[in-house]
Amino acid sequence: MTVQLAAVLLAASLAGLGAERLRTPAPAVQAEAPPASVQLSDEELRGRIESFLGAIDTPVRADQWKALGPAAIPILQQIAQDQGQLPSRRARALHGLAVIGGPEAERTVLEVARSPGERFQVRAAALRGAGRLLPPDRLSVELRPVLEGANRVQVRAAAAEVLARHAQEGGCAAMRAQVEREKGDDRAFYHRALRTCEESERPKASKP
Repeated sequence: MTVQLAAVLLAASLAGLGAERLRTPAPAVQAEAPPASVQLSDEELRGRIESFLGAIDTPVRADQWKALGPAAIPILQQIAQDQGQLPSRRARALHGLAVIGGPEAERTVLEVARSPGERFQVRAAALRGAGRLLPPDRLSVELRPVLEGANRVQVRAAAAEVLARHAQEGGCAAMRAQVEREKGDDRAFYHRALRTCEESERPKASKP
């Protein structure tokens, strides 16, 4: 084999390798995994909670409350149970507890909901929180004493609304029985609960 022929064969071989590389796809680049969620320090957690409790114009989303995690529960419990705090702050703390959930959050929400000495705004927030936390059968059991025995008609009506919205058939039956026990103008406080039950019981229009 002459030197010239060897050079030609070598060049052809190298060209073939280059073409093969062009035909072979490059290995896929792995996308970077999203950074793991950073655990908030105690100071950061308290700062985040304070910003949520002070939010007025911008509502705090459920996912924002949930992102605080179980570490936020003792802080929110203390605020929710502190009668020296502003009612609006306590109501928001109860809402946060209901969103985060868990046995301790449930215990605090129910204690406030059943407490006769609480301000209406705070107790109503606890009742709504119970509606979010409890399944319908337990909700009926826990809130029925409030519906039937609270001193203020506004509290009884707030319990009726929660039962009508979340306990469905059993809640509507208990609410209507309570309306029958009410006297005079007090029955007017139940109009929203009655409307909720009527809407839930109305047959859904069938699609063509």
